[in-house]
Amino acid sequence: MNISISQSHPIRLNPRQIAHYVLNNNLPAYDSNFSLAVRITNQYGKLSKLIAHIIILAILYMTIFRILENQLWELTGLPNLAKTLLILLLSIFTTEYLGRLWSAPESCTNLSIEIDDIRENEADYYYRVNYLISFLGIIDLLVILSILHNIVGSDLNSWPNYVVVLGLFKLSRYIPGIEIVGAVVKKERQILMASLISLGLLVVILSTALYLAERNAQPEVFKNISAALWWGIVTMTTTGYGDITPITSTGRIVGGIAMLVGMAMLAIPAGILASGFAEEIRYREQINNWQIISNLELFKDLDSNCIADITRHLRSIVLPKNTVVFKKNSAPDAIYFIADGAVEVQIHPRPPSTITLQKGDVFGETGLLENRKRNATIKTIRATRLMALDLQDFHRLANDHASLKKKVEFINLSRKTT
Repeated sequence: MNISISQSHPIRLNPRQIAHYVLNNNLPAYDSNFSLAVRITNQYGKLSKLIAHIIILAILYMTIFRILENQLWELTGLPNLAKTLLILLLSIFTTEYLGRLWSAPESCTNLSIEIDDIRENEADYYYRVNYLISFLGIIDLLVILSILHNIVGSDLNSWPNYVVVLGLFKLSRYIPGIEIVGAVVKKERQILMASLISLGLLVVILSTALYLAERNAQPEVFKNISAALWWGIVTMTTTGYGDITPITSTGRIVGGIAMLVGMAMLAIPAGILASGFAEEIRYREQINNWQIISNLELFKDLDSNCIADITRHLRSIVLPKNTVVFKKNSAPDAIYFIADGAVEVQIHPRPPSTITLQKGDVFGETGLLENRKRNATIKTIRATRLMALDLQDFHRLANDHASLKKKVEFINLSRKTT
């Protein structure tokens, strides 16, 4: 039987919620409910992707236009349509900015509750101001003002015209990797700041030492400590321009120490960021698994301790398209949860319509509960990520949590009677 979430009734969102979703690809008030989030994605995901592609293309074109300027038209052989395209870009980014400002209150993580008009207006004002003063909100406004200056200004080389390049930061909304970098830096900011401060202190100390060692031998090069600081920064960051070099024995010893210390100090932030990335990715995967498990019908009413136990015992399986998960009459070995992708249930005789299970669905529990062979073949219809709960782990969890076994028995019985 097909129990796909995508067959549920459509969710009705108001225009402001739709605007927030298509611009941000999320609705925080619904994100905690995995099944609702999947249904919203099924309804508005394509529209959100279309808007994202339009904005990304606009950002890239805007940057290319500013970098190449008039060379763009020479390279492409097209007539100079700079003003027309700048007006089009201004329209796109202004519409985006106003849409984000209008829909900002939907970034609230709580579902709407009945409140009086004054409190509602205060809440709306708070979220809109929060967007206006946010980093990306400021970038959005600066990009619009810079494009406007490009259109009305007479000097194409004035610095406000180049502010549009900051629009590349807007890509962080659409490229998860950039957002992860920001999250890791934010989490590790104290350790990173300590490393940078330590490096700065060593630059000052070693630059001062080099100035004292070289000032008599090279008075024109090392006029003061400020000149030595430039040498210290270039040396300890392993850049090595070679414009300032020590010639005395003492100065070369200080320079060698600076090189070794610089490499060691730069390795510390690299290690911190590497471990931070691994931890952040693992954290996000755990959160995603928790959301999937806690919102499945099978586990919806279970307590957090039970869900945590289940999540710890899950193993991830990534399968390409047209891969058989298990065959009919094979021995049961696990319950499978679809984290991403879709599978087809192949039974005989073949039903009138194809049975498809999608993201958030569960299968394989029938044979596991009744300890009998599989009654169908399961095959992926596109690249799919599954989470498997093995037979031994399932029985151990069912013994520890009686409510879990009752849930599985209930779903098994409902499928039999359908």
